[in-house]
Amino acid sequence: MRALLSEVASQRANKVFAQLPFEFFPRALFDARWQRSPYLGRYLISNFKKGWFVYLFCGVNAAVFAIWRYPSLLDLPSKLFSSFQTKQQPQGRGGRSSERSGRSSRGLGNNVRTIHDLNRGQEDASSKRSGSFLSLQNEANHLQTLRRHFTISLDNSAQGRWWTILTSAVSHQDLDHIVKNLTTFISVASIGINRGLSNGQLFCVCLGSAVAGSVGQLWHFAHKVERDRQSRRRGVIMTRYGLGASGIVSGLSVAMAMLFPYTPVQKFAGMLPLPLPLQLWTVPLISFAYDLWMLNDESSKIGHGAHLGGAIFGGLYSFFALRGLSLTPHRW
Repeated sequence: MRALLSEVASQRANKVFAQLPFEFFPRALFDARWQRSPYLGRYLISNFKKGWFVYLFCGVNAAVFAIWRYPSLLDLPSKLFSSFQTKQQPQGRGGRSSERSGRSSRGLGNNVRTIHDLNRGQEDASSKRSGSFLSLQNEANHLQTLRRHFTISLDNSAQGRWWTILTSAVSHQDLDHIVKNLTTFISVASIGINRGLSNGQLFCVCLGSAVAGSVGQLWHFAHKVERDRQSRRRGVIMTRYGLGASGIVSGLSVAMAMLFPYTPVQKFAGMLPLPLPLQLWTVPLISFAYDLWMLNDESSKIGHGAHLGGAIFGGLYSFFALRGLSLTPHRW
């Protein structure tokens, strides 16, 4: 009888958890009553299933950002592979070779030791200089690799690096850039999930917005190609490249604003409180107008072309693919 009651309570708990809203940082983790509850694990699993794509997207962006900050992480796979190969080598031959080298080194006598002691300081200084130079050169090579494969540019497009259309949309160099993009993404994606949007639909919006944003940024670069050519005639080479998830955020914001236009934006997680109460439809409208105004501003370092491209796709996708869906919102 106790097992039957436990099973009924478990099934009821799963139904209740399925109706609770998605939270990127579940408040249950900080609630003492939930921490003592035997259903905490099930609640966290249910919350993860609702928004697993949000966690995946943020994790990929964080990983690429870590590589930008610490380019030496690119050497980690080769180091692990080389250490694995070293462990797989037989020990017998290595022991005999070390024994022979030990015998030959003992036969050289004290003269070699004396010369080695005299030159030790010079060798240490030269090794430190060469090591620092090689480290800087290695880091520069890694940064060049990241620019080739994780940024959108006309050069990458001309050289056939088509994958940068997607990889540049999950790439960030600055901390404030990734924090602003991910906090806004989490807020807007949470609105869609809590109104019944699936992870697959979110993925389609983000994928299309990434492609459209990159295409829009390439168009923006090509629009300024004549200025770049004039700069090259004067001896100045201007290399334009873009990166960031702003196109995805713009497309997702427009899509959610068209589906749920009257959602108050003050409930956005990770955003500062607004002085005036606004509705969701006003945020992408203001952003779209600002991007149009600043599109030809040479002093702006923001990818306005990517914002506009992502926003246009988000609006079209919401109008043709998401309109008319029977969405079942979760209870608050």
